[in-house]
Amino acid sequence: MALEELVVQGSALEETLPSELSDYGAELEVIGSEELDRTGVSDIGQALRGNVPGVYLDPKTGRGDYASVSIQGSRSEDVLWLVDGVRINNRLFGSTSPLDSISTHMVERIEILKGGQGLFYGTQAIAGVVNIVLRKPETDSGGNITGAIGSLGDRRLAGHVSNRNEYGRWLVFGEHDHSDGYRPYEDSSFLASARRQKRGFTRSSYGGRYLLDAGEGKSLNALVLRNDAEADFPRNASNFKAVNERDENIVSLKWDHQVTERNGYFIKAYWHDWWTDYTRLSMDSERDVTIVNDRAEWGYDDYGLNLTGRHTTDGGSQILGGVDYQRYQGEDYSLRIDGKTEAVTAGFVQYRPHLSFSPSTHLALGARYNHSNFGDDHSIWNISLKQPLPGDLSLKASVGTNFRLPSAFEMFVIDEDFPAGNEDLEPEESINTNVSLTGHIGEPIKWHLGGFYREIENLINVQDGTYANSDQTVRVHGAEVALNLGGDHGWQLDLDATWADSREGGSNEQIDGIPEWHANATLSWDGDNQGWQLNARHTGDVATTLKDLGQQHYGDHTLLSASAWHEFGVNGANRLTLRLENLRDKEYANGVGQADPAEGAPFRYETLGPPRNVQIEYSRSF
Repeated sequence: MALEELVVQGSALEETLPSELSDYGAELEVIGSEELDRTGVSDIGQALRGNVPGVYLDPKTGRGDYASVSIQGSRSEDVLWLVDGVRINNRLFGSTSPLDSISTHMVERIEILKGGQGLFYGTQAIAGVVNIVLRKPETDSGGNITGAIGSLGDRRLAGHVSNRNEYGRWLVFGEHDHSDGYRPYEDSSFLASARRQKRGFTRSSYGGRYLLDAGEGKSLNALVLRNDAEADFPRNASNFKAVNERDENIVSLKWDHQVTERNGYFIKAYWHDWWTDYTRLSMDSERDVTIVNDRAEWGYDDYGLNLTGRHTTDGGSQILGGVDYQRYQGEDYSLRIDGKTEAVTAGFVQYRPHLSFSPSTHLALGARYNHSNFGDDHSIWNISLKQPLPGDLSLKASVGTNFRLPSAFEMFVIDEDFPAGNEDLEPEESINTNVSLTGHIGEPIKWHLGGFYREIENLINVQDGTYANSDQTVRVHGAEVALNLGGDHGWQLDLDATWADSREGGSNEQIDGIPEWHANATLSWDGDNQGWQLNARHTGDVATTLKDLGQQHYGDHTLLSASAWHEFGVNGANRLTLRLENLRDKEYANGVGQADPAEGAPFRYETLGPPRNVQIEYSRSF
């Protein structure tokens, strides 16, 4: 799935930036829409599981839920998420993944940049960036309608239509996705004070985009996206019902201009609005119900403006630079985070020299300066390289510093059930190093070997009941290996494994939630109008530290999934897809927690992963 070398000169600088960074030494993986469509994947978390070397992702209770994610041994809060370049990370809680309201029908591709990417993308890109790129209007009129059902009460209907006229190209889309879900705890884990509730969800997504070719290298791109979601939040104690009702809006407007053959820029404004009403009804052992939260509101607004330009010199060198502004406001009436507003302004530049003595060497040097009204000013830098070697080998290397601004929870929380917030927290700072070697053994065999090293200073943790910066250093090092056998058609075997050692200074234990190793194997066959895929995903040992029970281990399981597709009709306009998740119906834990009964000692319980689910999908293109 590694992207082949691609150098694009043109006005669409934002769209081509990930592939350009790959051409200058960054590690990039891409999951395309064809793979998503043919495997029947309907959730971003599903798409990333077992498909990307170096990436570990485990949704808490399957589709439509929060997920634990690790890129090259990172924590979840070290990964930046984007939709069409708009940051969607939840700055209230840095470790909360933003995937529960996003589905895959409108996804054109998912780009995963591994390693520190703070130079262009800013805070939280310590270990990598995941950019979810949405479909664009076609040059001709057309569209698609898709329907699916599943054995966990899944029901999904999606469609889009695209057209053009003298005023430009446009696309409108909509999707509705529902799952009854499953019970995520064993019966023995439920206390008498909890109703045995399934974890299901309902989500809808709709919107549109508009592209105007204004001539002479000028274009206007507008996106409007609305996501509505209602997700159950089951508990195994003191719970009758808990549900999050979520509204999310993403709006962006971008102007691209290739002024001359050597000079171009884009300016982009965006608004991201994410708000949830949380309702919780508690129950005691006598089955009496009390209202704890009645549509308690929590969420945030995020406004941003980015101006980026590129100049190519007479000698063929490139200079990229720009300014980035973000204004963020968030609050939580459930966990009592008072409303606060943060503004971050940054300037960045990258120089890509053309080396006349070695024109095949791609070298880039960059720096970024960041100013926040909460936290000290600071700068980061990055150097990266891509170098062809004899024997059809390719070397990539990068080294640089990155940062993570404190979350609103860490700075402002005032809830008595949690540690106190600290407005004087300093950003976490890291230095990252990535090195990889890629080669071929004939045409059908490709291999990749990479290593990574990361140090994080000013780690934010809890000290004496208050969030504070630690004087300990987190060190992460590891390796990943991938082997691909076969071509684009016919048989193909993809193997990859990642090992990561992630520890805080003075500790002999792996950091919670990060497996020491994980591996994937995918055997597939693609014909002219049909194909199938079998995937095995192994998760090694994972640990979580519980308040009274200490460090508890789970994981160490292998899951199988399979899919098959068949296209028929004129030009393959009809497609039928069968998808089987957790093929062996294996019972396994995605996490562990501590239950505190009114009488008796605390005990460990497990959050179970999804059981076997069979999904059938029909799609019609027109």
